[in-house]
Amino acid sequence: MPLAPHPSSIGLQLHVCAAVIVTAACWHSAHALTLSQHLSWPSAPTRTSPATAEVMASIGVPSTPPTAASSQAATTWAALLGGLDQAPGVKEAKARAEASQAISEQSQARAWLPRVDASVRTDEQRQRYNGLATRTPSSASTLQATLPLWRPADRANARADDAVAEQAQWQASLRRQSLARELSQSYLSAVEAAEQTRLTRAYLAALEQQARAHQKRLQAGLGTVLDALETRARQEQALAQSEQLLSRLCSLTLTLNRLSGMPAAPPDGLNPHSPEDPDVTLPPLQDATAQALSSHPEVLDARAGVRGSLETIRARDAERWQPTLDATAGHSRTRQTQRFEGQSDRQDIRTEAVGLVLNWPLFSSGFQQARQREAAALLSAAQARLDDAEARVATELQDAYQRHEQARRQQARQEAVVASTQATLDAVQKAWLAGLRGTTELLDAQQRLHNARMAHASARVATLQAGSDALALLGLLDATHIAPWLGLFDAASTSFAPSSP
Repeated sequence: MPLAPHPSSIGLQLHVCAAVIVTAACWHSAHALTLSQHLSWPSAPTRTSPATAEVMASIGVPSTPPTAASSQAATTWAALLGGLDQAPGVKEAKARAEASQAISEQSQARAWLPRVDASVRTDEQRQRYNGLATRTPSSASTLQATLPLWRPADRANARADDAVAEQAQWQASLRRQSLARELSQSYLSAVEAAEQTRLTRAYLAALEQQARAHQKRLQAGLGTVLDALETRARQEQALAQSEQLLSRLCSLTLTLNRLSGMPAAPPDGLNPHSPEDPDVTLPPLQDATAQALSSHPEVLDARAGVRGSLETIRARDAERWQPTLDATAGHSRTRQTQRFEGQSDRQDIRTEAVGLVLNWPLFSSGFQQARQREAAALLSAAQARLDDAEARVATELQDAYQRHEQARRQQARQEAVVASTQATLDAVQKAWLAGLRGTTELLDAQQRLHNARMAHASARVATLQAGSDALALLGLLDATHIAPWLGLFDAASTSFAPSSP
């Protein structure tokens, strides 16, 4: 049977256990404040462990935020919009508009303006008549003037070409507006990616502080290896998320370089010192819809297309049955010398003519009827394109207004969520320091706060994106109208943004 322990040994064990308990209690009370300081959520990443810094450096994420001396100035949104005139897409559209304007001027000159042509001819004619050779050198000069008096088809075509030139102008404006809209969306998406990357760096710093606290607790015999492993797993997840955000930011920066035609440096995120997000005042939806339908380049382009199709129908009708009348005046002089059997016969002929030229189409074997059907079909297509453009612009504007209002409400909700999760984290952190909550609960609370801050940043950017879409549809997406938003962005650029090749 087992021997009973000696009373002296029992007392010794009790004294040892009591000493351990007292020592742990003293360590816990002495380090509670220190742990609470270590576990506070940092606004920017602090010093990281060598392993974390190595992984972050391998994916291009800096372990510390860029200093004022090393950071460069970010390219502002207004500067990118102001430089769109030099973008390749805008320059191409403007060149096509100039070419269409030149074609319109050619048609107007053909239909209304006079024309003067001069020609000079010289030759030598040789013949053999009944075996006898003759040689006749000659020269001629002609000056011909033509004044269109009545050309209904050409004048209708000139008005149609003028409508096409107007279409080209509106298409150039639409191209610039579309580029401004796409560039703004890419810029704001880059801001969102940069801000979320910065938030992820802060989350990694918090996890690093948590890992150091676990290491100290483990050395004191109050923690377990499981706590450190759980924290390490969260760090790996955050690093993977940071890598995805960095890749997205690099792609968006390249998109900005392509759209603007110049090197672009997106900001480091949203300005943390802005007290409140300003909002651009938008007109009521009904007034905005009327304004967009009266000034949007796509709608005006479609309306010019309808006018051009109507003028084309008038031109086809005129080609079918209306005559053309031109006034002509000409002066010519011909000199020739005929040599035959040793004799020379010189001739100097001067001719002056003034008259009218009338052309009247009588029969075209169905050619003009087919051209009329073609013009009628093109008119139907132009009218359908106008209806589609008006419906699309109105629908996109209504959608932008709805997204803007919904994003504002979502932003307010996310602010409340951030405040609630922050309070929850503080409470769980105090309970964890007191030994009333486990490490998993603390890590979950930190994860929820990180997710809430990420969602709040996305909601702020979504509000700006919807507002910029509305401004673009109203033709107001320029440096003047986005000025209230420029203070929302960090003036420093991301230190890990790719440079222009």
